[in-house]
Amino acid sequence: MKCNERNCLWCAWRAATGPVDDPTLCCGHTSHQVRNSFAGYTTAENCKAYLRDDPGLKIKVKRDTREMLMKGIHQKVVDNGQFQSAEAILDYFSPDTYDSPKEITCDDFDVVTEVQFGGSEGIYLDCYAEGRIQPECEKKRWHLGTYKTLETSLSAMQTLGALGGALTYFASEYLWENGERFLSNRDLRIRALQKRQKEEEAEKS
Repeated sequence: MKCNERNCLWCAWRAATGPVDDPTLCCGHTSHQVRNSFAGYTTAENCKAYLRDDPGLKIKVKRDTREMLMKGIHQKVVDNGQFQSAEAILDYFSPDTYDSPKEITCDDFDVVTEVQFGGSEGIYLDCYAEGRIQPECEKKRWHLGTYKTLETSLSAMQTLGALGGALTYFASEYLWENGERFLSNRDLRIRALQKRQKEEEAEKS
């Protein structure tokens, strides 16, 4: 039976459960085609976007590197008055400048902080993106930056602990406010296609 359903739930279901090249897909797309178009993802929404894809559609988005993400979160902490106490005892703040991977193109991570004594001196507050920062990357802790104090007192440990809490809080806010920067290219494309479809349907109504 020929598929006339715009959302093509049947196609998505068969792509997720059927053989690699199931000839019974009623819309004419093989499971292999659907999987390859969206990096192995086979939900109904992804299938819907695939069926209405347009090779001429260009997606542009500003991306963050790990350094930019760390600086953006740090600035929110500063702007909200949560940095003064730590600043008074800090030796340095160092955002990560590693080049690989160059940009963050996936939002499958959480920002976490860890306070611990240094190997030879002082106390360190390290910040990480825990999870996946690119669709093809492995899940692990990706270093974002370090705060260090030469002090070793309980109060210094508590001060950096409080800074870690503020960083975690404002990281969530930063990611929420700039969410599009961290969506994968696939998700950005789906969003753009769905937006265009809604606009087309509105024009017809």
